[in-house]
Amino acid sequence: MKKLMFILAVAFLAVQLQAKLMVQLGAGIDLAGKQTFSNETFGSDSDVNTGVSLFGELLSAGEFLTGEMLFGLGMEYQVPRELKNLSPDAHKRQYSYLPVYATLKYVLLPVGITPEAQVQFGYNFLVSEKNFELDASNNFTANGGFYWAMGAGVDFKPFLVQLLYKSMQSSFEWNDVSASVQGMESNNVQSQLSLQVGVRL
Repeated sequence: MKKLMFILAVAFLAVQLQAKLMVQLGAGIDLAGKQTFSNETFGSDSDVNTGVSLFGELLSAGEFLTGEMLFGLGMEYQVPRELKNLSPDAHKRQYSYLPVYATLKYVLLPVGITPEAQVQFGYNFLVSEKNFELDASNNFTANGGFYWAMGAGVDFKPFLVQLLYKSMQSSFEWNDVSASVQGMESNNVQSQLSLQVGVRL
């Protein structure tokens, strides 16, 4: 229910701007990053391989100070990527995230080639939980978590290039009755730097 209320609230605010709507589509390269795993007994860090992301946003524009403010909703599909530097007895850990977020962008001078800054916040859905495993004997329930990102870019009208720092959270709880960690909840925080290109129509 909280997720639904969040999406409806953001959509309502976007409509209230009563300005022109535009669509932004693009793709990005998520550079190698880090994932931090922790629970009540231990924690560890793993390197995240470089991956590809596809995103789309519905934006509304309005004047703000000397520039233009863009506000709207977005969604990003992160093509499955792997963790590396795991212990020899661990299975391959491959996963995919699907962040759904609100975004706020400030375009400094909405003419010609212009810089812009942006923030994103929302909920991070874990898509490929079947491949998210440490050991074949362990059974667990996986969940998403909070998502946020911030960065800057350059708008070439209609094209744009942007650099974002992204943070994705997820969690899972062990269910296997034979495991000593039954009922234990573990948390993951993944961070990656993303270089993105797109078009705003």
